[in-house]
Amino acid sequence: MAGVEYDLKSLLDVARWEAVQDQLAALTRTAIITIDYKGIPISKHSGRTSFCTVIRENPVTCKRCYRCDALAGLEAVRRNEPFIYLCHCGIVDVAVPVVVGNQYLGAVMFGQVRLPDGDRDGKVRRLVNEISSFQPEERDARAGLLEKYRRLPEMEYSRIVEIAALIHSVVRYIVGRAVQDRSDRMAQEWVLRSGLPPSLDWPRDEGEERGVNGGIRVPEDSPVYPALTYMQEHPGEMVRMNQMAELCHLSGCYFSKLFLRELGENFTDYMKRQKVTRAKELLRKTGKSVSEISAELGFLDSSYFIKVFKAFEGITPLAYRQQKYYT
Repeated sequence: MAGVEYDLKSLLDVARWEAVQDQLAALTRTAIITIDYKGIPISKHSGRTSFCTVIRENPVTCKRCYRCDALAGLEAVRRNEPFIYLCHCGIVDVAVPVVVGNQYLGAVMFGQVRLPDGDRDGKVRRLVNEISSFQPEERDARAGLLEKYRRLPEMEYSRIVEIAALIHSVVRYIVGRAVQDRSDRMAQEWVLRSGLPPSLDWPRDEGEERGVNGGIRVPEDSPVYPALTYMQEHPGEMVRMNQMAELCHLSGCYFSKLFLRELGENFTDYMKRQKVTRAKELLRKTGKSVSEISAELGFLDSSYFIKVFKAFEGITPLAYRQQKYYT
C-alpha cells in the first residue's frame, strides 16, 4: 500500500478555515494567510495591513512575498516549529508549518508587525538579504508608503512567540480532525464497496464460538478500524504494521499498543490468524491447491504458509482439508 498523499486545499474546508482565520487575526491583531508547500496562497488574507496590501499588489514585490513565504515554510518544517523571521521588507512574519505524518503540506503565515526599537537585537534574523526595491515613482506615493510602514503595529517578541504557539495548536487540531474525518470517510467507502456490516466481524469456522482471538467486533470509531477494514478488503496483501499505522494516522508504537488493547493480540499474530481463517474457508469450499491458496493470501513461500497454518491449527492445511472432508 502506498503512503497516503494529502493536499492542503482539498483537506481543509477553506471557507470554514477562512472564518477561523478571520477570528484569529482579529484576536491576535496580526495578518494571517495560508499557503501551500510551494508558497502559493490557498486562503484569502485576513487582517492584511495597508502597507502589505501595496507590496503584495505590486507584481515585482508580490513574487518576493511568495518567495519569502515558501522559504519560511520550509524552514519551519525543518525546525518542526513556528519560524519567526524578517521578510524582504524588514517586517516580522511567522511561518507555522502544516504537516501530516512526514508530508509537508504548507504553512499558516501570520505577522506584518514591527518589533519595538528596544526589542530587536539578535531575536529575529532576515530571511533573505534583499530589501524590497519597490519605490513608487511619485514623491507623494513614496511618502504614503512610508507612512503605511510606520503605522504597522508594534508587538513585543514574547507576544509573537505566544501567538505562534496558539496558532500552531489550532492548526494541528484542525488539520488532525480533517485527516481523521477523511480517514473515516475512506473506511465508510471501503465498507460500502465491500458490502461489510458497519462493524467488522471476521469470518470464522462454522459453529466456532466467538472468542478473544476469534472474530471480534470493532466499533467504527476505533482508531484502528481503518486498518482492519483495509486488511479485510485486501486479504492477498502481506501488509506491514507501519503501513497500517500510517493509514490510521498514528505512530507505529501507539498503533501497536492500541491494536493489542482493541483486538487482544499483537498486529502480526492477528494478521496471520485472519489469513489462516481465510485459508480454512478456501480449503473447505474450493478445490484450490495449498500452493494456490498460499499465493492468494500473499505468502511468497508455501512452506512458510504451511508453518504458519500449523502453528495456529496444530495440523497442516492438507490434513485440515482431509479432516473436514472425511470426518
